Amino acid sequence: MIYCTLLNPALDVIYRINEFRSGNTVTDIPSFSIPAGKGINVARVVRTLGEDVCVVGLMPEYDMKRSLEFLDQLKIKHHLFAIPGGLRINTTLIEENTNFNSHINSAGQQLPLRIQLEFNHFLEEFISAGDLWCFSGSLPRGFENDCYQKLIKSCKNKGAITLLDSRDHAFKMGVRAKPLMIKPNISELEGFFDEQIKGVHHLALKGKRLVDMGIAYVFISLGADGMIAIHENDCLLCSAPQIKTLDTVGCGDALVGGILVAQKRNFSFSEMCRMAIACGSSKALHQGPGVVSLDEVWQLMEEVTITAV
Repeated sequence: MIYCTLLNPALDVIYRINEFRSGNTVTDIPSFSIPAGKGINVARVVRTLGEDVCVVGLMPEYDMKRSLEFLDQLKIKHHLFAIPGGLRINTTLIEENTNFNSHINSAGQQLPLRIQLEFNHFLEEFISAGDLWCFSGSLPRGFENDCYQKLIKSCKNKGAITLLDSRDHAFKMGVRAKPLMIKPNISELEGFFDEQIKGVHHLALKGKRLVDMGIAYVFISLGADGMIAIHENDCLLCSAPQIKTLDTVGCGDALVGGILVAQKRNFSFSEMCRMAIACGSSKALHQGPGVVSLDEVWQLMEEVTITAV
């Protein structure tokens, strides 16, 4: 089973406008909203690719019913721990003329530390040897920075496989637990090493340092340019196919979904990279986070360019 954690869920509200100008009033524009958060976004991709997946996380009581119905509709299993209040709001403005995306993400409510302790105990009940666990997204306010670190250690102690995709201190401390796989972007990598990183070869060197620290797979997201992937002695530059992008919200989560499915199916390292990039590219062709096409993924895998670095 593949498990995706959801510690900081949100309601994604997405607007498409011709052009955004500060100070103007914009009316009668198309929009849609869905329950989201990186765990849900990743799980949607995993399910579309044909694997069973379960979301384990927090969910505010006010939005619990809607979120459960949403996951049930997608045939995604779930174990959600109820917390007070409602979902935080993440707003995305997509400018049609320029295809620029602007994001406004609310911080969400402050949670007492006892909820972290109770949730950790709740999550640990579902860990079994051989399962894949994806720890992705930011931590809610009030949770300690070592939350992912502790959960990754619990997984490793029970023989489960882990992937970490977070940022800031949660990422730094999570890496100390040596998950099998990590997926930083350039900004997160710069934050980890506390230095500016320029160019493919510099990024590759930093990725290799992480492998030397005990991380088996390092996937460095380059956005529209693809990713750099390092495993053992292999360092690959994986370039995405040329496509006409519609919506880039959640492309990184789609990439993670591809990695998880490829790992579950014991793909070779290069095929794992192809599936990851293909998932991110397919997502960019569709509106809304977590939306990919299975047929597109198989087709796009053939169009991914991989070169050794």
